[in-house]
Amino acid sequence: MRNNILLFIAAVLVLFSGCGTKEEQKPEKTIGLSTNIEGDSTLYGLACDGCTDSVLVFLSGKGGDPVTYDIIDARKRQHIIGHPNVGDWVCLIVNGKDKKKADLVIDLDQLKGEWVNLENPVRRESAFAGSMPKMDEETKAALDSMLEQQMKPVEIGFALKRSYTAQPIGNQYSRNQSKESPVIYPTPKRYTEWHIFNGKLVLTERRRNLDNSQTVEEKPKSDTVDILLMTRDTLRIRYKDGTEKGYYRKE
Repeated sequence: MRNNILLFIAAVLVLFSGCGTKEEQKPEKTIGLSTNIEGDSTLYGLACDGCTDSVLVFLSGKGGDPVTYDIIDARKRQHIIGHPNVGDWVCLIVNGKDKKKADLVIDLDQLKGEWVNLENPVRRESAFAGSMPKMDEETKAALDSMLEQQMKPVEIGFALKRSYTAQPIGNQYSRNQSKESPVIYPTPKRYTEWHIFNGKLVLTERRRNLDNSQTVEEKPKSDTVDILLMTRDTLRIRYKDGTEKGYYRKE
């Protein structure tokens, strides 16, 4: 058993030596392990020293020597998602005709984070219908002022975390909302998992029990989206129905 552990540690060190060093290595990276699921043609690994705007030096998570991929055409088509830095966990799609070219590159480390946008609550027209006595102008003004405060935009979105887990952001606004509330808050998608499948981002919602264990009898719901743009502060995605949504990174 001790010999097996030493061999595993040595293998991990060899893989990292192919990419140089970094001040802090992210512990969630699955070096030496495949993160592919059935039917996924995406390759996963590390960005290595030597990456430029025209090439990606890539060390597969399955091992081997670093491979240099031409990414000039991918960059022209805006298919470089993020800006790969040395040591970042990335994925890529290899060109079907030229194995030295990558058609798409996604920096998975930079994709992780909290992504939100501002959404407005809507007024519940029936909130006070028939339940309030006739109000004087002062009372009506005070009620309108209170309602205006509640109508302010709120941050709605999702967090993409390590180990391919996800979490909704903004759930607190709609949770346990009373039917007598004068406003209706937007409800975020309750994503619990994320992964990449053939270059697309798959966001999965699995129902959870109160103890956070998975409810297995209910089929999970997934949204498969194209990542159109990702900068340090901006993420833009497109859903299957053509709807595009933009998010900013919540620091």
